[in-house]
Amino acid sequence: MSDEFDHNPENNYSSFWPLLILVSGLFLWSAYQVYAVNSQRSIYDKQFQAAIPTINEAQGVSTRYVALMKDLVQTSQKDAAAAQIVKDAIQLGWIHVQPNATNGASTPAAPTPAK
Repeated sequence: MSDEFDHNPENNYSSFWPLLILVSGLFLWSAYQVYAVNSQRSIYDKQFQAAIPTINEAQGVSTRYVALMKDLVQTSQKDAAAAQIVKDAIQLGWIHVQPNATNGASTPAAPTPAK
């Protein structure tokens, strides 16, 4: 009874069309992925190019801030008011002090001899 519903009695099945559809779909998907990545990269490149002036300005401000802090630390070695400003800035975290390094302009102390 199943033979009467079988329209392909010789079983001449070709896998050409399903494979063609699968390969075409994979090709179109990969082409879309390449297009999406390239367009996203061009958008990021435009954003980076637009941010360059802001980055340069921030680097300039950072350089001026570091120079100001170094000058303030050097001044604090001679002036009590500047020393209080430095102490307050260290407590607030505006100036980061390295505990085992020198932050001043003077020469570091000699190391203590090992026992």
